[in-house]
Amino acid sequence: MRISTVTQNLRMDNSINSLLDQMADAQLQISTGKKSQVYSGLRGADSRVLITLKEQRTTLNSYINTINNASVKTKTIDAALRQTTDIVTDMRTKLYEQVEGLYPESSSALQTFSGATITQMINLLNSTADGQSLFSGNDINQRPMIGRGTVETNAVALSGAIPSIANGDTAAVIQAYWEGVMGNNAPNDANEWYQGGTGSFDIRIDEGVNTSFGEVGNNDAFEEVFEVLYAFANIGYDETVANADAEYGAMVNWGLPKIEAAFDLINDMVGQNGVTGRQMEDRKEAHSETLTLLESQILGVEDVDSYEAVARFQTLQSQLQASYQTTSLVRNLSLTNFI
Repeated sequence: MRISTVTQNLRMDNSINSLLDQMADAQLQISTGKKSQVYSGLRGADSRVLITLKEQRTTLNSYINTINNASVKTKTIDAALRQTTDIVTDMRTKLYEQVEGLYPESSSALQTFSGATITQMINLLNSTADGQSLFSGNDINQRPMIGRGTVETNAVALSGAIPSIANGDTAAVIQAYWEGVMGNNAPNDANEWYQGGTGSFDIRIDEGVNTSFGEVGNNDAFEEVFEVLYAFANIGYDETVANADAEYGAMVNWGLPKIEAAFDLINDMVGQNGVTGRQMEDRKEAHSETLTLLESQILGVEDVDSYEAVARFQTLQSQLQASYQTTSLVRNLSLTNFI
C-alpha cells in the first residue's frame, strides 16, 4: 500500500488553492456581472474585441456630445435670427406706413422705433451660448456689437457731424454718410461698429464629416438693416425746412428695398441654420442607434451569464468540499494502522 508523501500533499494543496482561486473568480463574476475585471482575464481575442468596441463607443459619445453642444448654439442662433426677422418685418411695415403728406405725424414714431430697434438688434447679435458669442465668427470670446452711442460718437469723430433733414442735408448726403459708416466694419478697428472675427463654427460630427454653422454680426444683411435704422434714428425731420418732404420721401424709398432685401437674406440664414440643425440631429440619431448595437456587443463580450456563474460556483464548491475530505483522510493515514 502506498503511503502519502510530501509531494502528494503539495499537489493536493495546489489543487485546493486552484479551486479557491476559481471560486473567488466565480464569486466576483456573480457580484459584478462581468467575466473579468481586467482585459487579460478574458479568453482568446475577446480582450482585443472589447477594447475596439469601447474605443468606438467613446468616439461616438464624443460626436454626440459635440452635436448636443452645437445644438444649443444653433437653437439660440435660430431664436435670435427669428427675432431679427420680426424686427425687420416691423421696420418694413413702419416704412410702408410713411404716407406722403403725413410725415410730420409719422416720422417721429419711426425715429423713436428705429432708435429702440438698434439697441434690440445689438443685443440679439451679442447673444451667447455656453459663454461663447454666437455672431462673432471665430472670435468667440469677443462681444461683436458695440452700443449705439459709441457707434454714433465714432461716426462723428471719423466722418463728421451726423447729417439730418433738420439741418438741410439731402437724402443723398444722409444715405452716403450711413452707408460709409456701416460699410467700414473692419474687426480690428476699435472705432468700428463690429468687433468680432470672421468665419463660423466648424465641428466634426462623424468620421470624416464636418459641418459649419453661425453668422457674423457684420453680415451684409445686418449691415443693410443698421444703415436704415441709424439713418432714420438720426433723420431729424423738420417740416419747416425747404424740400423736407421730398427728402424724407427719398429716404423712405431708399430704405424699403434695403429692408426687403435684408428680410430675404435673414430668412435664408434661418433656413440654412435649420438645415444644419437637422443634419446634426440625423447624425445624432444614427450614432445613438450604433451605440445601442455596440452596447449589446460589449455586453456579449464582457458580461457573464449569471446562471452559468452560479452553477460554476456551486460545482467548484462541491469539488472543494470533496478535496477537503479526501485530503483529511489521506493526511490522517498512519502506518501503524496496518501493522
